[in-house]
Amino acid sequence: AWLSARGFAPSTAAATHQHLESGRARGWRAQQGIVTIDQLSAEAGAAYLRYLRDRGAAPATLRKVKTLLASLAAFCAETPGYEAGLRGDALTRLRLPPLVERIPTALSETECLRLIAVCADVPRDRLIVETFLLTGLRVSELCALTLDALHLDTRPAYVDIHGSVHNPHRPKTPRERRIVVDYDSSGFGRGYTGRLRHFIESVRPASFQRELFLAHRRDAQGQHTPLTREGVERLMVRLGERSGIHCNPHKLRHTFATRCVDKGVPMFHLQDALGHRSLDMVRRYYTANRHAQAEGFYRAFGS
Repeated sequence: AWLSARGFAPSTAAATHQHLESGRARGWRAQQGIVTIDQLSAEAGAAYLRYLRDRGAAPATLRKVKTLLASLAAFCAETPGYEAGLRGDALTRLRLPPLVERIPTALSETECLRLIAVCADVPRDRLIVETFLLTGLRVSELCALTLDALHLDTRPAYVDIHGSVHNPHRPKTPRERRIVVDYDSSGFGRGYTGRLRHFIESVRPASFQRELFLAHRRDAQGQHTPLTREGVERLMVRLGERSGIHCNPHKLRHTFATRCVDKGVPMFHLQDALGHRSLDMVRRYYTANRHAQAEGFYRAFGS
């Protein structure tokens, strides 16, 4: 009822359910004898956070859980039938370990080229890596990317982002967006649209599925099913082992954001491409590049 009323994104709702149903959370509730929401006081919520802290939960995780509990407490206070839930001020008085903001990591251009090279013999895998690097898509959005969302015959070519695997008709942020992919002139994206068109016309398995990227294996009915998030994660592990580069979809998204900033893309344009609600979120995706920083300062102050 709380998640529905607050209108959380499907991914947030799924992650919250997963946490509440985890063995650690269920074990703690059983130990405390908590079965209904009325038995979950603010003091009990604070005790749960201390329980997570003592078992090594990261400061970021503790803050996320505290924020969710605070939201649940506000919902209970204003919703008839739930007033007894999370009553008290123990949550607001609880002090958590300081949060150390980690500097996000991004791949260099040499690493991008090396990662592309190790999957060059498998067109689908190469295009997955290139699509991450050239669009900054979330993995849930890439898996939901359909043939109908590609506009390769326009100038410039672009893709429409309408949804994700959580909701095909709604992206994580409720605003649909369009990302230009016409990079045929220079850089490691050279020829991308041509390779993508050739893949669709000649390489992609024939299927009634509209998703762009399909799994290599067939299901029990002999059909190629859409590639899943888990399938993409396994692909990243394989490519990392072959290239010696630790990579995952999120790091490739960071790489896209960092490259855009270093090459002078306006922040508002990047915010729109990444699908973020605020510029502060865009800032968190940037990895400072000392060489690019030095070049920028030289342009500003050098002779």
